[in-house]
Amino acid sequence: MKSISRLISLLSVLLLGCGCSENTHSVIDSQQRDHENAVYFWKTRFELGGSETSFLKEHSIKRIYLKYFDVDYESNPVTQEEGVVPVGTTSFVSGRPKDIEIVPTVFITIKALVYIRDKKLVTDSAWKIVQRILNMSSYNEMGNIREVQLDCDWTESTQETYFALCRATKDLLKNDNIIISSTIRLHQLRLPAPPVERGVLMLYNTGAMRNPATNNSILDINDVKVYLKGTPVKYELPLDFAYPIYSWGLWYRDHEFMGILHQNDYLDASRYTVSEENGSSFIVQKEHILEGHRLIPGDMIRLETSDSNTIKETASLVTAAFPGKHSNIIYHLDSKNLKQYSQDEIKGIYSY
Repeated sequence: MKSISRLISLLSVLLLGCGCSENTHSVIDSQQRDHENAVYFWKTRFELGGSETSFLKEHSIKRIYLKYFDVDYESNPVTQEEGVVPVGTTSFVSGRPKDIEIVPTVFITIKALVYIRDKKLVTDSAWKIVQRILNMSSYNEMGNIREVQLDCDWTESTQETYFALCRATKDLLKNDNIIISSTIRLHQLRLPAPPVERGVLMLYNTGAMRNPATNNSILDINDVKVYLKGTPVKYELPLDFAYPIYSWGLWYRDHEFMGILHQNDYLDASRYTVSEENGSSFIVQKEHILEGHRLIPGDMIRLETSDSNTIKETASLVTAAFPGKHSNIIYHLDSKNLKQYSQDEIKGIYSY
């Protein structure tokens, strides 16, 4: 009987469903969230290995902000049909860790927002997002869902549509006692707050990655200070704070951004030399293939990391700017990222 039930649930997920799951809990007080440790999981395969599981226990993680899928605009060149569709859907290999709340998180692209400016399309998109979230949560046994997060780098030109999508999503979930939260980029602090219950201030990707002259686009304290003038900073939403624990290589050719490389070891002297201008940049010496890309002599790779001291300096600045209860969230849970930090460094980030 259980297998039949799971099959029905799976069909609902695939078809975007038509019913809501039941939640019997009461609404969380979004204004009075306890100081809790949380983490993002941002891969399309939810599978927890030994290091990830140990991390969750060691640092008393209470919530996982789990990326369920992206919402993007696509145009079919054959049928000429166009619309917003779910892409990059996460597959679930591991079950929900015991005593940890799952927060379904959905990334909304700017292309999708531009397409759904019409009120009817906004309502329809919100309904599909909600049904997909609830059905995925039910089928994969993610427990009671108390919060859904929308992630979007909206701007002034797309703000109205994004806010309408937030309101529509919020209305659809209010009877299930599920709150809506939204990611907040630093530049969005200068714009009106979205109509949700909470925000997560993203303290990563703070710089211009496409600019070869940028010092560190992942996190630079000087980039953060620009947006936190005045203490405390007035903002219309209670905020939690997200900090990075990852590294990447940014690849440039003739000062033009080419892409992101996930390798962080460029010490092979036969292929790379350290840049004389910047000790964290490397110049390609020999043509080779890396992560499916053809690198040629003269290409530059800027290696960026999330320095724990910079993170703690940022956390100190942010908690002073936004006093009050909050949760700290680390981006993101991955064994490769975890190897770069000691337990004490992680505890130091969570301590603010």
